[in-house]
Amino acid sequence: MKKILLAMFVATMLLSTHAATAQDGDKKLRWQGFETNRFWDNWEIGVGGGASSLKVANRSGVKDPGKFFDRIGWNANVGFTKWVAPIIGMRLQLDGGEFQNYSLNKKAYGGGAFKTPYIFVHGDILVNMSNWIGGYRPNRIYSAISYVGFGYTAMSWTKKSAGSYNGEYAFSSGVLNKFRVSRQWDIELDLRSWIFAEKGLPDQIQSGGRFAFAMSASLGVAYRFNQRDWTPAYSAVEVDGYLAAILLLEEQLLRNGEHLADANKRVESLTADNKRLSSDLEACRTKRPDTKYVTMGEGVVFFNIGEAELTDYAHATLDSYIAAIAEGDAPISVTGYADRETGSAERNEQLSMERAENVKAYLLAAGIAPSRITTTWVGDTTKAFDSPDTPMVNRCVIIK
Repeated sequence: MKKILLAMFVATMLLSTHAATAQDGDKKLRWQGFETNRFWDNWEIGVGGGASSLKVANRSGVKDPGKFFDRIGWNANVGFTKWVAPIIGMRLQLDGGEFQNYSLNKKAYGGGAFKTPYIFVHGDILVNMSNWIGGYRPNRIYSAISYVGFGYTAMSWTKKSAGSYNGEYAFSSGVLNKFRVSRQWDIELDLRSWIFAEKGLPDQIQSGGRFAFAMSASLGVAYRFNQRDWTPAYSAVEVDGYLAAILLLEEQLLRNGEHLADANKRVESLTADNKRLSSDLEACRTKRPDTKYVTMGEGVVFFNIGEAELTDYAHATLDSYIAAIAEGDAPISVTGYADRETGSAERNEQLSMERAENVKAYLLAAGIAPSRITTTWVGDTTKAFDSPDTPMVNRCVIIK
């Protein structure tokens, strides 16, 4: 264990030496926004004194004999502290004093107080909570510093003390309250506790438990020599440059956000237009027209003189016409004609009617709906065509 303690102490000193070497070699280290100082800067030496107390009756149902204030002893200490940053520091301290306790075995040792001198050598890691939480300020009046440490406690080495020499390794923790009174001087109130195995106590005051607890409160002063304050890691010019760059980036971010908002609005508008056009397209695909009209020209069916029967030529003409109008539902007018150069007016009236009815019958036979067909005849009272001026062009039926 002694080798472990020595190794921890050497490692701590090497860490401090490394920081000092880097600084002395003009390689400025930066930590938490501040430059580390040289090895001989930010050292403190402190002295103090106060009261101490030892608690040994830690078994269930057993109380320490004697009143609390009757078991108060005294202590004095001297320590050396090196701050490696505004928040982190290391301390080596020698603490000595006297515990005053009463024996739990009055038959063997009597009922008087046993005065037990002690020496406690320990190393501590200090954390300045005020600088950590509130930020470093060179003119800070009060600082609360917590610490934990490890060391060795030796007791009872004089003839007047109880028992024979004993010693044990101990773990310590506490709060160091620093009150700054000038640039180099502080007043310190150190509240500390440490724990160690009870077997390290003299036999007269052992309680049979596993651990003993010691507490002390000391008031003293500390002097910090060489440089005390910390240098910011960045100059005012650098900080102003960083702030200007940050402001510029914030302005660019704001403009980009506005552009993005405009783009999002445009996308939303285009998306709405796209949905509307898709809906219109789907409606056009599914909607059926109310009425089917087929654009077509006139159809003319010619007959032989004095006849109303459909010829093969008439059949071909009608078949072509029917193919063009079959899918539609537009109305169809069928008008029969006769030439006035032959036959009487009565005969031509009858002949034009028969010709119109025969054409209608052919259309019906081809599947044309009767409701679409309107049949009329005009005999020889009206010419079907004025040109050419020949009787045969009026022996016909015109379909529209």
